[in-house]
Amino acid sequence: MLINGRVKLIKIKYASFIMLQSVVYGVGNPLTKVGYESITPFWLLTFRFSIALLIFFLFFGKRLISQLRTAKFLQYFPASLCMAVAYITCNLALNWTSATNVGFLMSLPVIFTPLLAIAILHQKYDFRYLPLQIILIIGLYLLCSNKGGFTFNKGDIFALVTAIALSGSLVFGKKSLESLDAVTISAAQAGVTACMSLICALVFDDFSIVPNIAPAAWGVIIYLALTCTCIAYVLQNSALVHLSSSTVSILQCTQPILTAVCSFIILRETMSYRGILGGLIIIGSILAANMLKENTEK
Repeated sequence: MLINGRVKLIKIKYASFIMLQSVVYGVGNPLTKVGYESITPFWLLTFRFSIALLIFFLFFGKRLISQLRTAKFLQYFPASLCMAVAYITCNLALNWTSATNVGFLMSLPVIFTPLLAIAILHQKYDFRYLPLQIILIIGLYLLCSNKGGFTFNKGDIFALVTAIALSGSLVFGKKSLESLDAVTISAAQAGVTACMSLICALVFDDFSIVPNIAPAAWGVIIYLALTCTCIAYVLQNSALVHLSSSTVSILQCTQPILTAVCSFIILRETMSYRGILGGLIIIGSILAANMLKENTEK
C-alpha cells in the first residue's frame, strides 16, 4: 500500500510538471505573435534557442559536456531534430494563423504519439483509449471552430506538422532518456533548434531587421528562452522518465485551453460557446483517460 501510494504521488508530481508546461506555453504562444511585430520567426527562434543553450551551459556545462562526449549521436539527435522541426513549424504557423488554431493543432500528438510509439518503441496500442482520443479531437475542434468556421490555411498545415514532430520528440525523447538525463536532452534539443533556426534565418530572412528589433520583442525572446525552452524542456523530459509518452501527450491537451484564454487577454481573440464546450470536453476526456490508466495499473 505504501509503495502504491508513493508511486501515485510521483506520477501526480510529474503530471503537474506537464500542466505547468501547458501554462508556460499558453502564455508563450500569444506573446510570440506580439514579438512578430518587429522580428521574423527565424530570427526570433535563433535568439531564443541560442540564449537557452547559453543558459544550459552556464548552469550545467560540465555535466553536459561529460554526457554528450560519451553519448552516441543517435541517442540524442532524433529527439532533438523532431523538437527543432516542431518549434520552427510552430512559429511559422503562429505567423500565419491564429494562436487559438495553433493551440488546437499542436495538441494532436495525443493522436499521433501512440501510433509512433508502436512503430518506434514497439509498444502495443490500448484500444480502450481510442474513444477518448476521438472525443478529444471533437473537443479540440469545437474549441477552435470560432463561430462555426474552421478553415485549413498554410498556417494550419505548419501547425499540423508541428503536432507530428512533437509526437516524434516525445517518443524519441523517451528512448533517449534511457541513456541521458533530462537536462542533457533538453540542451541538445535547444542546440539543434538554434543551429537549424540560424541556417533558415540566414537563407530566408534579412539580417537588417536585427538592429531594429523592438524592446518588447526582446522581452518576448527572453521569456520564451527562459520559460518556454529551458524550463518547459526540462519539465517535459523529466516527466517522460516517470510517465509514458502517451500520457504526457494527453496531459498536454490542456495547452490549447490556456492558449485560448491567454490569446483573449493578450490578443483579444474571442471564444464562442462552441469553444467553451470544447474546452470542457477536453478536460473531461483527460480526467477519464487518467482514471482509466489508474484502474489499469491496479
